[in-house]
Amino acid sequence: MKSQIQADLIEALKQRNDLKLQTLRLLVNAIHNEEIAKQTTLTEAEIVTVIKREVKKRKEAAEGFKAGGRAEQSEKETAEAGILTVYLPAAMSEAEIDQIITEEIANHPGEKVGQIIGFVMKRVGSGADGATVARLVNSKLQ
Repeated sequence: MKSQIQADLIEALKQRNDLKLQTLRLLVNAIHNEEIAKQTTLTEAEIVTVIKREVKKRKEAAEGFKAGGRAEQSEKETAEAGILTVYLPAAMSEAEIDQIITEEIANHPGEKVGQIIGFVMKRVGSGADGATVARLVNSKLQ
C-alpha cells in the first residue's frame, strides 16, 4: 500500500494536481512519523489505521469550518478526505455488522455494551468504523 501511495504521489506531481499532491505528501509524512515513533516499518493494518486517523481529522476539520462559516475551507477538507478514502478497504454494510453483533451477543450473553463492542471490533477489524459499531450495538441492546 505504501508503494501505491508513493506512485500516486508521483502521478499527482506529474499531473500538477496540487490538492492531491499536498494531501498525499501529508499522508506519507504521517506514515513516516508513525514509523519513527514505533521504530519499525508499519504493517498494512497499521497504515490503514494512520489513513483512518487522517480521514477523521479532515472530516472533523470540515465540520468545524462549515460551522464557522468557512465553506470553501470545509470543501477543501472534504475533498482531501475523499482522496484519502480511496486507500481504505471497503467498509462493511450495516447489515453485515448487525449480523456479527447478533452473533457476539448470542456468544456472550449478559456482557456489557463496551465488551460487546470490543468483541465485534475484533471481528470486523478495519472493515467498520468504531462509531458505527457502537451505535448499532447500543440500539440492539436497548
